[in-house]
Amino acid sequence: MIKKAEYFDKLSTFDNDVFGCRIISTAEAYGMNEPFAQFWIQDDNTAILKLDDCAVLSIKEQAEADFEELKDFIPMTGATRVLCGLNTSKKLGINVSDYGQIMEYNNSKELQKNLTFEINPSLRKVHELLTECESDTFTPPEFEPFYMDMSHRIRHGTAVSVGMSEDEELVSCALCSAFTQKNAILSAVAVHPKYRLKGLGHKTISQLIAQLKQEKIYILRGQNENKEFYESFGFVNCGKFAEMTV
Repeated sequence: MIKKAEYFDKLSTFDNDVFGCRIISTAEAYGMNEPFAQFWIQDDNTAILKLDDCAVLSIKEQAEADFEELKDFIPMTGATRVLCGLNTSKKLGINVSDYGQIMEYNNSKELQKNLTFEINPSLRKVHELLTECESDTFTPPEFEPFYMDMSHRIRHGTAVSVGMSEDEELVSCALCSAFTQKNAILSAVAVHPKYRLKGLGHKTISQLIAQLKQEKIYILRGQNENKEFYESFGFVNCGKFAEMTV
């Protein structure tokens, strides 16, 4: 049975995968009483976040979820998109619009901090850099929701970013859009086209990870995108994700 999660303790046991990290971090950033961020639990085995128009599902390993109930419940939340594991999407039977690889980095090695990198650079400059990096496989987010969400999460200690500038222009950045006590999510790495092929992408990831004390750092990598880049840094495949359209 699905019930509204009214207390944070109900969510804290899901800090074991990339989806649980996103759910818990959102609860820590926004609390549990905002109309745009709502949380539910199904039989203590499945956590559900509905953030704006997107539902995120985290199912505990080896747990038995009631997928028929979930399939009926998700549209009732008003969500039009769903993010979850690929195996979960198959059991839900909802149309998959995109999928890719979940990768993780074991954050056991302390990385040296480089003072030439700025912590939490201007989000306006970050967005400008992301826009410069638009491509066939990358669409930058809209400025206002990106700015509002990231600035709020940074202020509440659940997100962080780093960047390097040349002549007051931000030329590289990396964003961790969600972290909890145990895990973190690397959501973007960008290097200005004029500064590529110089190892700056690896240096920027290194400086972001140097700010994080979490055990594992996850990324959601698009299918066939930047596989070698992340593997060369030490990320390894640990599963697949799916985005679905309700």
